[in-house]
Parts: sequence; C-alpha cells; structure tokens
Amino acid sequence: MGRGRILWQNKVVLITGTATGLGRSLSIKLASQGYRLSLVDFNEEAGQETLSLVQQQGAEAIFIKANVANEEEVQNYVNKTVEQFGTIDYFVNNAGLMVPMRLVHEYDSSEFDRVVSVNLKGVFLGLKYVIPVMLENGGGNIVNTASSNSYKPTAFNGLYSATKHGVAALTKSIGQDYQDLGIRAVGVAPNTMLTAIGSKAVTTLDQNRLAKLQASTGPNIPATPEDVADTVIFALTTGANMLNGTIVNCAGGEIFN
Repeated sequence: MGRGRILWQNKVVLITGTATGLGRSLSIKLASQGYRLSLVDFNEEAGQETLSLVQQQGAEAIFIKANVANEEEVQNYVNKTVEQFGTIDYFVNNAGLMVPMRLVHEYDSSEFDRVVSVNLKGVFLGLKYVIPVMLENGGGNIVNTASSNSYKPTAFNGLYSATKHGVAALTKSIGQDYQDLGIRAVGVAPNTMLTAIGSKAVTTLDQNRLAKLQASTGPNIPATPEDVADTVIFALTTGANMLNGTIVNCAGGEIFN
C-alpha cells in the first residue's frame, strides 16, 4: 500500500452501477482508501474500464456483469463476491436509470416496467441477497442511491420519482427493522448531478416544458459524481449509526418542505 493511504481493515464493498458516473467515482475513491471491491454493472466494457482504474490504485477488486433486475444474476453477483472475499461489509445499491421525461400518461407501459425493474426491483433484490450475508457475518452497512425526487418530483419526472420514493421507503424500513441485528441503511439523495443520465432524459422536453422543469426545482449547486461519492463514503462508514434509516439531502442547498 502506498504511503499515506488510509486502510479500513480490508473491508469489502459491493457496489452496483459502477460503469460510469457516481458508481465509477465512488469505486476509485474507495480503492484509494484500501477497500476491497466487488464492482457490478450491466455494461461490461465500461465496467472493465472502472475495474482497471480501481486496480491502478492498488486495490483488490473484481468485476461482475449483471442485470440488477434479474434475480439469478443478483444471486450470482452476491455469491461471486462472497466466494472471492468471504463476506460483504458494505453494500452500495447504486444502479439506476432514467427514461425520457414526459407527463405520466405519455409513458409507455414498457418504460414503466423498465424503470421499476431496475430502480426499485433491482434495489430490493440486492437487499434480499446481501442482507443474509451480512446477518451471517455480524452486520454491515448499506447505502441506497435515492434522489431529490425521493422528496418531491421534479416536473415531467413522475415515473422516476415513484421509484425513488420506493427506494427511500425501503431504506427507512431497513433502518428500522434491522437496528438490533447490526445492519444500518442510509439513502443518499443527489439532485443535479453532472452525469449523462439526466442530460439524456431531458431530450424530450420542449422550451415550455424545460421552463416548468426548472421552475419545479429549487436553487441548488450542481454536484460532480466525486462530490456525491464523498457523502456516500461518509454515510457508508463513520456516519452510518447516526444516519441509520434516513435519507441524506445531498442536493446542493435545495430545501424540501
């Protein structure tokens, strides 16, 4: 390990959605701090790039290709992580997606199925198979990537917001139900994050709808993935006990009533 590097007892972190954005930034930061990493994503090419960047930090890491909405593939990524590292200390349930923004009645049923299967079912499946590993090994900490839309939908974003409200509810339930079992859960809720996921979603909005979207979003400081990754690491490690069962407003100053 390099001089000045922080070591956290070789803790094992399982992270989904690591190919780009927040997942990649988080993986690199954790690698630099000495964690052992299991990286999961459906995009194998970009996921392998993240693995290479992590290994350049000297971290012990593996990459597992998986669709988080597929139960067998979720079981597989959990099993492979345990086979490699023996346990899972920390879990970041990060994988998610957006579809082009529109009014609720304008969404196709296939879009509903896709967003719910990844953003909500994928989170549930990760919890379903990671939590038993944590229980067997005396506990662990979980961060679910929520959203400012867990508090209040932005305009033309009802479908995505519905799933993130669900993620918030799962987070609160785990924080409540597993307190005496050694498991902590925190939701981290970014707003404007400088990644591709949001920029692609607004391509369906004309100038009038863009204006309504902006009007529905309070003033905030746009965050980089690296900014949000720092909050995730705090929530996952030193802040987990006191933040247990809460959704951390990581929205750059936007206030929610």
